[in-house]
Amino acid sequence: MQDFFDAIQNLAGGEVYALVAPESTQYPAIVYTPIAQEHIFGIDGPNLSRGLQRVRVQVDTYARTYQEALHLQDQVLAALLADISTIADVRMGLSEFEAQARLYRVSVDYTYHR
Repeated sequence: MQDFFDAIQNLAGGEVYALVAPESTQYPAIVYTPIAQEHIFGIDGPNLSRGLQRVRVQVDTYARTYQEALHLQDQVLAALLADISTIADVRMGLSEFEAQARLYRVSVDYTYHR
C-alpha cells in the first residue's frame, strides 16, 4: 500500500489518511481503505515469482462542497495514473452528505496491478 499512499500523499494539503481521519482533520481530506490484495494466477499457476497482484482500494474524499469532493477524486485518479500506470478499474460507489459533520463524501474504488 505504500505505492498507493506515495501517489496521493500530497493531495488535499497532505490531509491523507489510511482507514480513519483523526478528529483534528482539516477539510478537504482523503481517506483510503485497502479492500483486497489478490495474487494473479496464470495457466501455469500463481505468478508468485513475479509477485503479480491485483489490489483494490476504496478512496473517500470529504469536502465542504460536493464539487470540491468530486474534484478531489479527479485529482486522486490523475495522481494514480501518473504514478501507478496499471490502473485497471475505477468505480464510483457512492456520494452522500453527512449532515452532522456538514461534509460531502464521494467514494470510489480503484483497482490496479502491481
